[in-house]
Amino acid sequence: MIVDRACELVREHGLDALTMRAIAEALEATPMAIYHHVKDRDALVHLVVDRVVARIELPERTLAPVPWLREVAHRTRCVGLEHPGVMDVLLDEGPAVPSALRILDATVATLHDAGLGWAAATDVHNTFFSWLAGAIRREDRWRRQHVEGPPPFVALAETMPSRELPALRRALPRLRAIDLDAMFATSLELVLAGVEHQLERPRGRQDARR
Repeated sequence: MIVDRACELVREHGLDALTMRAIAEALEATPMAIYHHVKDRDALVHLVVDRVVARIELPERTLAPVPWLREVAHRTRCVGLEHPGVMDVLLDEGPAVPSALRILDATVATLHDAGLGWAAATDVHNTFFSWLAGAIRREDRWRRQHVEGPPPFVALAETMPSRELPALRRALPRLRAIDLDAMFATSLELVLAGVEHQLERPRGRQDARR
């Protein structure tokens, strides 16, 4: 019951708003009653993160690794944006809850089955999920801050002398056109292109069983 209500609070107000007092008030209990079941806020946060990450349903392993990762990324983004602040924990601490470690296991196994050695598969996992959590966290913050229009740095860029920064001037139309869905899709494909390159390298196949 405590974790269920805590997840609801995170979904409504973000992880930063989750305190022992807040969950106690939501359950019409005293903070001491909550401490009887959960050691402290850090423990509660980890329980919530574990529950949230467990909502990410992994695709069937019959998919090729790149489509598999693409689907994982989209599903993770949906869950992450529904629970503001959860990605901060994963970025700061890594896969520090059991459900995240299960995703690590499935990802490394998928990449290893595709021909990467264990070390290379682990490196790809770490790189991919570091990017993914960071991308979701940035989007999460932009959405929570109700950012409309281009980000503040675009206004600064528009004041810079175009003769000194001609490429920046050419990039401005793209920078002004903020579309968070398109931005995520584009960056995802760039990252996946790097994964595909790793899978095509002979070294990955030669080291497949190491």
